[in-house]
This record gives sequence, structure tokens and C-alpha cells, in this order.
Amino acid sequence: MMAATQPDPWHMEAIKRRLDTLPHWLGEDRRVCIAGAPPLEDIEGQFRLAGLRCLLAALGARRGTQASATTIWLGHGLVPLGPRLLLWPAPGQALLPAPGIALPLPDPMHALWGLLEHHPPGSGTLHLPEQPDWRPLLPLLQRLPPWLPLPGRLRRAVLSRAQRLVRAHAEVAAPRPAGGILAALLGRASQPTQASQAYWRQW
Repeated sequence: MMAATQPDPWHMEAIKRRLDTLPHWLGEDRRVCIAGAPPLEDIEGQFRLAGLRCLLAALGARRGTQASATTIWLGHGLVPLGPRLLLWPAPGQALLPAPGIALPLPDPMHALWGLLEHHPPGSGTLHLPEQPDWRPLLPLLQRLPPWLPLPGRLRRAVLSRAQRLVRAHAEVAAPRPAGGILAALLGRASQPTQASQAYWRQW
């Protein structure tokens, strides 16, 4: 097994700045509809969604409908139809043929760089699940019905607990690149996989 590695802050900042080209893809009125959002138990996906919302808010984007806005599809469920469709699935996720434009940008989770608290590393290795389902790691998720719409306050509480769990460890074993990105955002090293190494080389 290869030693855990962590991108340096300059690399993280450079990747975040690549997201500055997103306005080019949104159209002049910057009306946006988010589709294909991840389920709550996909914590890495929830941080991707949080990063995208943070990025859109900073750009002054407004909510629109699929019939009239630029739709950003995050990779879950059926690909929607719309006048302008941008495809932004999780890194390493296979992109099926679709009529939209695959965004040539790093993951939207990078928009959170510098916004999440860092603490001194804990101990041991956190092993993230093979599938994007954190219910075995977070008891709170096990008590929430998956079909229940959650208020923002409860959703933020879930993400806060996920951050505390990651920070309680010294490093992360992440089967998916998104888990390695989350580890880096929280100042933790992650054990490299072939997919994650390809992602960091790309960006």
C-alpha cells in the first residue's frame, strides 16, 4: 500500500481558481437549475453540492427552471432535458453519452477550500465505504428516513458531524476521488488509488 499523501495548499488554491471559468458556461442571465443531486447518505456528494451552491451564490446566480435555465446535472438519476445542459458528475464516475456539455472543470467541492475548519490531525485511518453511503459511519444518518426532505439546519448538522469524523483521524482511505478531495479540504492525507492519482494529475 502506498503512503498517504496530501496536496499542498498552493495546489489546492490553484485548483479552486480553475473554477473561476464557470460563468462562461452559465449564460448571461446566470439562471441555474441543479439536477441529479446526491442522496443524503452520499456525504461526499453532499459536500459537492455545498461547494456548487457556494460557488453559484458567489457568482450571483439565480434559481431557474429546467425549461428556461442552464441545468447542471451532478450525476444521479436520469439526465434531464433542457435548453442548456451541463454535466458535472463526481470525479471518476462514468459519464454515459448525453446531449449535454461535460464541464472541463475540477470538482465543485474545491469551492470549499479555505472555508472548512482545520484542526490538528487525530489518529488512525478513517476507511470510507466502497459505495457512497456513510450510514455505517454516522449514526444520525441511520435514524433519518431517506425519503424525508431535510431542513437546511439538519443537513448542516449532518455535514458538521462528517467533518468532525474526518478530522478525528490522521488520514483517510478513500475508494473514490471525491473522498480524497474531502480529506484534502479538511487538511488530511489520503491513501492514493489509481483513480484519485489520475484526478490530481489532471488538475
